[in-house]
Amino acid sequence: MNFRQQIAKYVTGNLTKSQLPSVGMIGLEEGFDSPSLRILAGLGESESSFVIDYYFDFSLKELNITLPDRRQAAIDYAMAFVDEILCKNIDVIEGTKEILQKAINSYDFFSESEKYCYDSIGFETAYGLYDLFNELSDNDYPLRVEENLDLKIETRDSLLAELKRWVDKLKNCA
Repeated sequence: MNFRQQIAKYVTGNLTKSQLPSVGMIGLEEGFDSPSLRILAGLGESESSFVIDYYFDFSLKELNITLPDRRQAAIDYAMAFVDEILCKNIDVIEGTKEILQKAINSYDFFSESEKYCYDSIGFETAYGLYDLFNELSDNDYPLRVEENLDLKIETRDSLLAELKRWVDKLKNCA
């Protein structure tokens, strides 16, 4: 995950303040540089949260980076998972589970839904395919084993293709 994705992870509540020095190190490794970022990257995880917060805030100011709101951070963090899936660092099903549990559910997108769950961010098709895969994984599903396996493979492939479309759509809108 890159520096900005790590910031989104923090905003969504998936990183603690004590983990921000390692985020600072990622920023330096990616070519971001400021006096406060260097100090932040050098702090230990046992450092006071006030000190970490101070240098994190000043790093962002010096780098002219604005913290995303929680909604945008959830989307950015979800896109980081899609990047991991597309690079084959994480399985598509496990990655989609992480997208839902850690990223999308960190904000109340469900309340924005108009017709389908998560349609406000265009994630409804991916969510439906993920849900279908889980249904097919249930032992009570009435298909023969080989039909079920074929459908699971097809669903997994469709989910991967949909995640690619979703992240491309979001990147084109940015």
